[in-house]
Amino acid sequence: MICLTGDTHHDGLDTNELLWMRDNGEHTSEVDISVRYVRLCEKYNVKCTLYVTGKTLADQWEQFRPAAESPLCEVGGHTYAALPRPRFSRLRAWLTGGVSCSHANSHGSYAAQNRDVKKMCDIARTRLGEPIVSWRSHGLVRDENTDEILFNNGIRFISDELNWDKPRPEKQPSGLTSHPINVIMDHDHIYHAHRTHEYVDKQQKNWNYTEDPTTESCDIEAWGVKVEEQVRQIDEAGGVVTVLMHPICMYVADRFKTFERLLGVFAKSKTIFANETEAYLP
Repeated sequence: MICLTGDTHHDGLDTNELLWMRDNGEHTSEVDISVRYVRLCEKYNVKCTLYVTGKTLADQWEQFRPAAESPLCEVGGHTYAALPRPRFSRLRAWLTGGVSCSHANSHGSYAAQNRDVKKMCDIARTRLGEPIVSWRSHGLVRDENTDEILFNNGIRFISDELNWDKPRPEKQPSGLTSHPINVIMDHDHIYHAHRTHEYVDKQQKNWNYTEDPTTESCDIEAWGVKVEEQVRQIDEAGGVVTVLMHPICMYVADRFKTFERLLGVFAKSKTIFANETEAYLP
């Protein structure tokens, strides 16, 4: 079973990929790219779950609506405002010749996190006409309160863990069903946009993670080969594969070429939404 997932952010967040595109004369919206992503999933009859920021649904609903209305797309939560980076972050990065992280590293207080989750769930219910039950935290930023807050706001499925050694979903003490990202993710491993060889070399000097799946970068073609092999191994063993492929990364890296090739691979297996992973608990 394959659970294909992606994250979609509002254009006002000014992610590094979006800024890179603008700097290079391209003004395509991340939301429009996400709609194209879903259309490709429809072409191959592959289900996908898109974790979407609340501000996308609030500010760019008509743009995103075609994706949300697709029978092959589940919409999940991705925080309301995506933990916007501190104001000085981009200035500091510019002064030091670096690239600012696209998010803060904390949700803040329990109350602040609860407000953000509730706001996300409320706008989703308003736009979609039904509650969302699946979640991925932006930047995978979480703390000891996250699961409790999510469960209390109606979330039942979480995909915040990176772990290649967990081939199946797990039931958490909070009541949430966790389905870890268990193949090499795209954003922090593909050379694309601002993630040049030079940038990655600088980043690794200050990288906090020393074990897989966070230690290697490659071009998207080589990454796609790694994904295909890991997917095959887990799928053949009867596990649940959770793949993270951001729409904007797939677009910027090679205009969906590798994404479409992998969709052809995924289409040969059963694909599921995040909200279907509970059926495959050990």
